[in-house]
Amino acid sequence: MATILCYGDSLTWGRVPNGGRYPKHLRWPTILNDLLGQQHQVINFGLPGRTTIWNDPFLEGRNGLEYLQAALETFGPVDILILMLGTNDLKRHFHIGAYEAAKGVEKLIEKSRMPNDNDFPAPTLVVIAPPNILSPIGSMAESFDGAIEKSQHFHQYYQEVAMRNQCIFLNAAGVLQPSDMDGVHLDTQDNEQLAHSIYSLIKTEI
Repeated sequence: MATILCYGDSLTWGRVPNGGRYPKHLRWPTILNDLLGQQHQVINFGLPGRTTIWNDPFLEGRNGLEYLQAALETFGPVDILILMLGTNDLKRHFHIGAYEAAKGVEKLIEKSRMPNDNDFPAPTLVVIAPPNILSPIGSMAESFDGAIEKSQHFHQYYQEVAMRNQCIFLNAAGVLQPSDMDGVHLDTQDNEQLAHSIYSLIKTEI
């Protein structure tokens, strides 16, 4: 039985555009588990607002780097680690772009491969470049001011990081786009498409 840990933000957690959370069966990690079969375990460890390596002054405990090792030990040994973070890095108050988000992902990759007290082997890494941000509306319009153009560079920088660190890579923008209801989060069809795309990449790894 393979253990697959999905480490992400609200796109992994299952945020409904404009608020709420999808039922479990509509979240992409659950759909992925169904595709792989119940002999495997896909763990949804998404958290709304999570960043790669940045401390958010408005949300506690969102620094992805600070909690990754604990997650790997809690659910370990983890066979496949799926990283899809960076969307929240583009919030206006962080003042960074896709390049810095990709460097943050690289720090997560390095952390996941460090020796641990339990002698768990390093997991296979899947790096997902988040989907492009569309035109955020409502409360997100202010938070993601300037992020639309920045997000269009996710693919380039994330692919470079994935290749340099010998990770499996997926460009989410190549298979889906966020719901036009808020310009950031995924609709049910997007969740389905993302699960199938990841399944195609990892089915031979387990």
